[in-house]
Amino acid sequence: MGTARGNMAAPPEPRTVKHGSQLGEPAGGLRDVFIERETLHIDVRPLARGKPATIEAVYLVRNDGPARTLDLLFVANGLAAGTSAVAVDGKSVPSQPGAAGPLPASWQPPASTPDPASDSAATLPYEPRSRGALAFRVTLPAGRHEIRVRYPAEASAYSRNDLTPIWQLGYVLAPARDWAGFGTLDVRVDYPRGWTAKSSLPLRRDDGALTGTFRGVPADALALAVQKPEPATGFWYGVWMALVLAALGICAWASWRLGQALGRRGKSSAWALPATLGMVLLWTIAACISYFGVPAVVEWRAGPLPGEYALRAMRYGSWFFLALLIPLMLLLGIVILQLAAFFGRRRTFVPPNGS
Repeated sequence: MGTARGNMAAPPEPRTVKHGSQLGEPAGGLRDVFIERETLHIDVRPLARGKPATIEAVYLVRNDGPARTLDLLFVANGLAAGTSAVAVDGKSVPSQPGAAGPLPASWQPPASTPDPASDSAATLPYEPRSRGALAFRVTLPAGRHEIRVRYPAEASAYSRNDLTPIWQLGYVLAPARDWAGFGTLDVRVDYPRGWTAKSSLPLRRDDGALTGTFRGVPADALALAVQKPEPATGFWYGVWMALVLAALGICAWASWRLGQALGRRGKSSAWALPATLGMVLLWTIAACISYFGVPAVVEWRAGPLPGEYALRAMRYGSWFFLALLIPLMLLLGIVILQLAAFFGRRRTFVPPNGS
């Protein structure tokens, strides 16, 4: 998967663009245009459904010179299939998605993201696979204007044998330094409740979100990492055990009733053995089949891109555990069901001559 990268500026100088690049000609004019405030909203909640994250950047800019037309490049790597939108003062502006060519060093994605599972400054390597950009032209008369850019972005998935992946996003802030000035940056990152989230910038936690306000451009890039907690495998195995014991209880009740019927006819509980053997065999088979459903439930609870190694380890462990458990289940089931038949028979036993 890719990476989310953002922030806009004039395209790089011609010497940094290879022949045939679709970036377009670089445009001047940024020296008199200030970014007074940027509001950056990154919504990673769609990751819980296997959907791309949503990036929205809103710029309040001020043109201190005459009206000018600017060719701008919004670095948006990880641009996913979906609707991208650019608007100036509320009016839609055509934008052209494409591949980003060679970019300045400060415009590159971060080399790492924080480790959301660590309380220290530990980091994880970040290797985005795709590059992308939105190119658009805006006309800014003198005065203040709003430029709004919104697009879906694929996140990178980092796995270290956990059941759930670590989702990584890198948003490049450095292009904002190419404007005449930069005032305030407001950042909000929404992530699913219960997930862990960590940012390379000092953002505070605020009811399912990371938020922060900065004067100036605080870093070349913002690196994010979020992770869904691993499913509680012990809970689902506990549910399996409860269902298996409940099924055994139903079989024992059926054996008890069978013993009562045998008692009324004056027969020994040994006559119940064929029936109890059949019930124990069916109970054991059903328990084994449902046991292999536990990893499937855990995989479903883990969400998109579950850890294959962890799931394979669960499945292999299931085979090993059942190899030990099946003989015990057969023996225990026969004993319990035959005892139930014995006590049921004794309750209603009628001697052959009625004496």
